[in-house]
Amino acid sequence: METTGTPMRRFLVLVVMCAVLLAACSSGSDDSGSDTTDSSGDSTEQTGDDSGGDTTSGDSGVGDEIDKCTLLEASEIEAEFGGPVSDPMDEGYQCQWEVGEDQSQPGTGTISVLSGTQVPDQSGQEYYDIVREAATDAVEVDGIGDAAYYEPVFGSVTVLANDTVVTVQAAFIPEPDGQQEKVENLAALVADRL
Repeated sequence: METTGTPMRRFLVLVVMCAVLLAACSSGSDDSGSDTTDSSGDSTEQTGDDSGGDTTSGDSGVGDEIDKCTLLEASEIEAEFGGPVSDPMDEGYQCQWEVGEDQSQPGTGTISVLSGTQVPDQSGQEYYDIVREAATDAVEVDGIGDAAYYEPVFGSVTVLANDTVVTVQAAFIPEPDGQQEKVENLAALVADRL
C-alpha cells in the first residue's frame, strides 16, 4: 500500500480537518436566554426551556459526552502493536497512547481515539454521513458498529455505533505491517463499548 506523507503529517492533517469540521458544524454561542420583566418591574433573565426537564440528549452522538480514554485498554493496544504502551493522555478532543519506549525511534508511534463533533440536534448518522462523504479515499469496513470506513492516508477507522461517531487512528514511523487490520480490531473494541 502506498501512502503519502509521514504519520505525523497525516495526523496533523486529520487534526486540521477536525478543526475545520468543528468550525463548520458549530452553531456559535447558544444564547437562548431572554430578558423578561417580573411583577416588580425589574428585568430578569430566563435561560433554557420551560419544560424543567433535562435538555441534553445521551443519544446525540456528540463526542464530548464520552470518555475516550475508557474505550481502549493499554493491553489491547499492546496486543495489536506491541509495547510498552503509555497511560492514556486525555487531550480533550482525543485520547492518545504512546507505543514504544522512545518516540524518536523507528517502530514507535501513537494510537488515538478521537470523537466526532456535531451540532446538538444532529444525529450520529447525519454526522457520520458528512465526514464519510469528505473521506474520498476511504474504504468501507464491514462488521464494525453500524457503519465504518478505513482511511489509508490517516491510518484511521471511523465508526458509527449507538448513534455516536468515533475515530481510531494509528500514527507510526514506519507504518507497521497489517496496520489496517490492527486499527480495525481496535475500532471494533471501541464500537462495542459505545
